[in-house]
Amino acid sequence: MSSENRAINRLLVVGYDGATWDLAGKWAQAGKLPVLARLMQQGGYGPLRSVMPILSPAAWASFATGVQPGKHGIFDFVERSQGDYHLRPVTALDMKAPTFWRLASQAGKRVAVINVPVTYPPAEVNGIMVTGLGTPEQRPFTYPPALGPELRARGYRVNRTVFFEPGREEAYLQDVYEMTDRLAEAALELFRREAWDLFVVVFRDLDELSHYFWKHMDATHPQHDPLTDVRYADEILKFYQHLDQKLGTLLEAAGPEVNVILVSDHGFGPLYRDVFLNEWLKQEGLLATVTVVQPPLQRALLRVGLTRQRISRTLQRMGLAAFERRLRTWLGDRKELLPAHERAVFPEAVDWTRTRAYSFGYHGQVFVNLRGREPQGIVEPGAEYEQLLARLEEKLAALVDPADGQPVVTRMIRGTALFGDAVNTGAPDLVLLMRDLAYITRQGYEFGAMPGVVFQQPASFETGSHREDGIAVFAGPDFVQQSWQTPYSIQDIAPTILQLLGMAGQAQMDGRVLLEQLIPAARAAPQPVSDGSALLPEDGTIGESPQEPASAADEPVLSPEEEAELAERLRRLGYLG
Repeated sequence: MSSENRAINRLLVVGYDGATWDLAGKWAQAGKLPVLARLMQQGGYGPLRSVMPILSPAAWASFATGVQPGKHGIFDFVERSQGDYHLRPVTALDMKAPTFWRLASQAGKRVAVINVPVTYPPAEVNGIMVTGLGTPEQRPFTYPPALGPELRARGYRVNRTVFFEPGREEAYLQDVYEMTDRLAEAALELFRREAWDLFVVVFRDLDELSHYFWKHMDATHPQHDPLTDVRYADEILKFYQHLDQKLGTLLEAAGPEVNVILVSDHGFGPLYRDVFLNEWLKQEGLLATVTVVQPPLQRALLRVGLTRQRISRTLQRMGLAAFERRLRTWLGDRKELLPAHERAVFPEAVDWTRTRAYSFGYHGQVFVNLRGREPQGIVEPGAEYEQLLARLEEKLAALVDPADGQPVVTRMIRGTALFGDAVNTGAPDLVLLMRDLAYITRQGYEFGAMPGVVFQQPASFETGSHREDGIAVFAGPDFVQQSWQTPYSIQDIAPTILQLLGMAGQAQMDGRVLLEQLIPAARAAPQPVSDGSALLPEDGTIGESPQEPASAADEPVLSPEEEAELAERLRRLGYLG
């Protein structure tokens, strides 16, 4: 039977950011997540491997495009600007490969895409879009634009107003549940009233909750205190259960004839230490710093502890989030009015004329200061580049934590092996996994008040972090009942979605259609995508962004003030220093 003759069932795709089988599996089996358990019994389930680096922007972009980060161009929350070392937040316009919802739109399918990270600015789709993580607070965040004011009038919030700090657990949890509930209500309303063939919604707060509350439930964690942590020991479980109820409501509205895919972008586990790779590179003679001379006004403000970060957090704690946003907008990027931090920060603290390698990112990304690629590169391509990478690999293999004398680096992968030629366009030259991600690096904290420190308990209050394998569940009329043990790739989701919609996947996709998870009728050869212009180039190289923003093309994607806003939010979430 060809796809022309079979009925194409509607498809619901639900994302749980940071869900892991280590928790979800045992709780489903124990009857604590009845909706997830029922979905697993009705279809197939198993591990889903993320991409390197194991970060939400890179992973959700690979979920959306079916290609590895070297082809879609998203490696982290930030990237180095062209022409200097300034780090700017990435947006959907940085994505160099078409998403499955764009291809479905071009093929005449009606789509709804809600809260997927790195979808700002909203694209013109055949349906609706509500952008996710990485959206400035005061910009239009929906397509069509009129949907945004309607959602806000119902209490929908693009961004949280309360960030985690010890002692503010209750206020933080209230904000987490409120945002999740407003998202679930908006999704259900749009699910019921809109005509759609493909509906995608991502719930992000499980990731954040797992970052901050892991130690409360993990008796083996070094920071676990059995006397004080008992109060929040079940908090992650409670939130999984809350999501389970929201999933059940969506499934009830969908009915039995809708195919369902539930995925996470990565798994989760404990976090023990931050590793300051830039400090380590400095000690190895590969990175040089400069003394940043503060203007007299900034020096005076720093002496009394007045910084943007401290004032921002104080206003947030006082419940003055709206005033804090207005103050931040007024200050913009004018550092002379108020210093951002108490420390010199990347990239101002680095002497680029004497630096051969540097790091930024969240899990262990190392970049060579390569001549012809970096603005002030000093390492020659070719033999010198290869010799430096070999030296880095040798030295990192010997890196130990003095706290226990044990090696730190579990795996080292060269960027060329992961991303191909994309290392020449912004990809890291070396990606590290340290203690299987129980140790991470974090740009920004390296140049603090304790020079020489390479290892430290996370200053962000996080006790949990990402792991390589997330979850996937397939259920519905087009799926077989078959679990798996060997992880599928998150890149397999996009081509499988196109197959279910009766559309041919792209030959250039790195993922594959998971035919073994489909009934025979759904395995039939589908029709080609209607608009071939959306396909990647024949050679698979990345090019100009295929995103079609709903905002005016001549406007900048992010103003300096909005870049500062997003960077501050990433700091408050622990992803930047």
